[in-house]
Amino acid sequence: MPTPTLALKHVPLTTPERCAGCGAEFIANEDSGSRVFTLAYEDGGGFSALLCGGCHSRWAHGTPVVIRRTRD
Repeated sequence: MPTPTLALKHVPLTTPERCAGCGAEFIANEDSGSRVFTLAYEDGGGFSALLCGGCHSRWAHGTPVVIRRTRD
């Protein structure tokens, strides 16, 4: 099994995007609470997904959040 790396950090948006969890729309110049969740493997595979502040908070406090792949 490949070894995964997980990262969750604020990444300023430059284009409008939607939350991968709930579908909330983000407007780049108004974004202040989004987080980009990244799952990467040693062999180079993986994906990233934008999470709004609410989805990030639920996930960080132990609630499972289903995410749709929104970024590569």
